[in-house]
Amino acid sequence: GSSKAPKFEGDPLDLLPFFEDVDLLCDDVEIDQDTDRIKWAVQYANCTEAELWAVLPSRTGSDWDAFKAEVLTFYPGAQDDDRKYSCADLDRITAAQSEIPMTSRGSLGEYVHKFTVVATFLDKRKRISKGECEVKFLEGFHPAFKAQLLNRLTLVYLDHFPDDPWPTDKVVYHASFLL
Repeated sequence: GSSKAPKFEGDPLDLLPFFEDVDLLCDDVEIDQDTDRIKWAVQYANCTEAELWAVLPSRTGSDWDAFKAEVLTFYPGAQDDDRKYSCADLDRITAAQSEIPMTSRGSLGEYVHKFTVVATFLDKRKRISKGECEVKFLEGFHPAFKAQLLNRLTLVYLDHFPDDPWPTDKVVYHASFLL
């Protein structure tokens, strides 16, 4: 298969995007038949997943939506978008990151990316406040780098009230400056 072909390795969170990729691929090559979409979905799943999907009753049918619905029953959490991330996930990200010395803008970018995905998800669902996010974001820095960063922030923003959290955009900007 092509390196651009959709792939599904069994992670429930990847299932809906995989189905979307199969749809896009089939649309690109003008495959309209649901039976063909089903065939290609099974083809592009890894061996373990394909083995299961091949024995499903909807596999031999001609209803792509019915096939997807049946497959989804075997992957709890694939559709549960509202519970995709929790505050504990954000805590794990910051705790793990705080153990790793920040040595490059690349590592800063990776941390910002991971943190932002989960924090934005939680913020949109009103599970965490902006202030809590800002506090948690700073907690993700290794203690030595965090001390340098706080020193710089304090020197640059002399009028910052000590009880207020540091805005994430300013933290990222000055962390990048230090790196």
